[in-house]
Amino acid sequence: MKIVFFTLLLAITPISVFAFFCPNTFNQIEIGDTIEQVEKQCGKPDSQTEKEIKKPVPEEWNYYIPQTVGGNSLTPMQGTLKTSFTFDASGKAINISVNGIGVGSTTICGSNVQLGDTRDTIKAACGSASIINKQLSENDTKDQAANKMIIFNYKSNPPTTLTFENGKLTARN
Repeated sequence: MKIVFFTLLLAITPISVFAFFCPNTFNQIEIGDTIEQVEKQCGKPDSQTEKEIKKPVPEEWNYYIPQTVGGNSLTPMQGTLKTSFTFDASGKAINISVNGIGVGSTTICGSNVQLGDTRDTIKAACGSASIINKQLSENDTKDQAANKMIIFNYKSNPPTTLTFENGKLTARN
């Protein structure tokens, strides 16, 4: 009898772990439910906020650093060195090139920057880039509505927030 009870308990547990009650009713909702399903079960939220989801993508930052170079005459000429930093999607520098030559580190911006440094470290050393090239994420080519985070706020007791990403319930706070 105990074995049957524990087997039944284990079989039911996963269902109840992911389901929870609506903030203002006793209807159940689950992670993965659509906005329409949640509104049907829980009613309209007291307030709603929308935010655009920005997925991290690889980037290339280009700087044109002024340099004084000798010319044919006695007057020095002003030129620039193109310095490029390439970052992976996590924001770490994976390539540094100065005038097309790959280097592992450089002090061209004043302080030392090297492979593995973050975007913030490079920006602190070199300032804002002249040009930033970003790789298109797969979401950029799809429907823009799929790139939104929608937050439902319910003034229940306790106040509850439901978060939706790409039209699906992802979190309850």
